[in-house]
Amino acid sequence: MKIQTIKIALLLIVVGFHSLSAQSLFDKYARQEEVTSVVISESMFKLFANMQLVINDPDAQAFVDLAKEISSLRVLTTSDSTTAEALKEDAFSYVGSKKLMELMIVKDEESQVYFYADSGKDRIKELLMLVTELKNVNLNGRNFETVLLSITGNLEMEKIGLLASKMNLPEELGELNRKQD
Repeated sequence: MKIQTIKIALLLIVVGFHSLSAQSLFDKYARQEEVTSVVISESMFKLFANMQLVINDPDAQAFVDLAKEISSLRVLTTSDSTTAEALKEDAFSYVGSKKLMELMIVKDEESQVYFYADSGKDRIKELLMLVTELKNVNLNGRNFETVLLSITGNLEMEKIGLLASKMNLPEELGELNRKQD
């Protein structure tokens, strides 16, 4: 009987660790005063996708098509160095626990950018981007040291690369669909 109880307890602990999700990572930091968070839910993306828009711009249409495949978008930013370091450590722990695939790392004198994905051959379930050690990034008078972005859904690599190139995101993100092959 004791062995059965121990097995059940161990199973619950293992399930608990595996259930660590981006949701809980973002929830942990979203409530902190030093952190700015943005969460766009699946309901908002569905609302956006169901709008009857007449779009004559192919780039805008590509963005709408991609938005239809997104189930959530979460962003955390902080300029507090202590919070930034903790967020970075927790993000790397999350990457390890979820066994996300490293897509690319870009380091220069301005920042370090990490891209990870939970993906199949041509589809991404989650794209995680961590930007650390930002220098000289100012938005509305606020400097940012760290940014964590998570996009979940059923996303095509090619569309993400196209979107990145059209939105002037890091040019390396536009190369993602080629790196996957």
